[in-house]
Amino acid sequence: MAKTSDFAWLCVAAAALLLGCDSEPVRESGHASASTGPGQVLYLTYCESCHGPTGEGNGRAAASLRQPPTDLTRLSERYGTPLDRERIAGYIDGRLILGVHGAREMPIWGEEFFADAPSDTPNLEAVRRRLIDVLIEHLQSLQREQTT
Repeated sequence: MAKTSDFAWLCVAAAALLLGCDSEPVRESGHASASTGPGQVLYLTYCESCHGPTGEGNGRAAASLRQPPTDLTRLSERYGTPLDRERIAGYIDGRLILGVHGAREMPIWGEEFFADAPSDTPNLEAVRRRLIDVLIEHLQSLQREQTT
């Protein structure tokens, strides 16, 4: 669960994102250019423990999960190139996905991001969406180069 320090950190991160911090590409073997910057910071903070540092589903917490985490480097095989941002955003956010297939192990980030923020926080939904968008930009950078 988010703590007050998480809320403060997210406020700083959101401000940086909304002010337009840029990211720089970094070449990794077998992957498209992985971005550095706000998306990578969000990924390493919230996703890396399960999905691993390069997104392949081999994070330190992966072994304790009922289902292996998704290999995020292969999302384009399922969602196209560029990634289907709306579908992926909906899954990351998680607030509108019904649990017809049972409980999901991945946190519902739409609730987790700013969970302890006052309900009258201005533009909270827009900031939450921007965080998810920046995270998706980083996920796009993790995609393996497809061979035909």
